[in-house]
Amino acid sequence: MSSVDRRIAARANQRAAAFIRFQLIGDHEAMHFILTDSGETDTARLAFLTALGSIAGQVATTAFGREKALAYLQSVAESSAALSDADDIDRFFEG
Repeated sequence: MSSVDRRIAARANQRAAAFIRFQLIGDHEAMHFILTDSGETDTARLAFLTALGSIAGQVATTAFGREKALAYLQSVAESSAALSDADDIDRFFEG
């Protein structure tokens, strides 16, 4: 891995950590950083998504264990697929 690739990966990890921080505690400064810094290039966006997935996978595995994390992610994927194909998506969110 080249120095440039290492720097891209480090920035992506920084962005992903900031995004997760925003999600956990509503840190708007972290979200501002992401919005102003993450859309530089296609490579930067892909690196951010890869880092975000890596951190999320590690957190899920640590919190739930591997099998439960995989089951949860499968459930999210299946329900999201159903929602994305729904004619009336709003009905899924009504009380």
